[in-house]
Amino acid sequence: MRAILNNNNEIDLHSLTHGEVEDKLENWLILQYNLGNFPIHVITGNSSRMKQLVELSAKRRGFKTSEPIMYNSGVILVS
Repeated sequence: MRAILNNNNEIDLHSLTHGEVEDKLENWLILQYNLGNFPIHVITGNSSRMKQLVELSAKRRGFKTSEPIMYNSGVILVS
């Protein structure tokens, strides 16, 4: 399965398992950062575990996380 990259500033994780996110998200974040596609919205859905994985992956690579200005609890902004 693959995450869906929309408009170069959004990664949709809906089609991925937690294990796939653990394996791949850090590399995707670094790639998008290097391509200049930051900040980036990571769509997690309502899964608290998926949100934890995004926050942990971002933190390990020195990125910050927050909720976007437009309140949507299923999205995390990584910058």
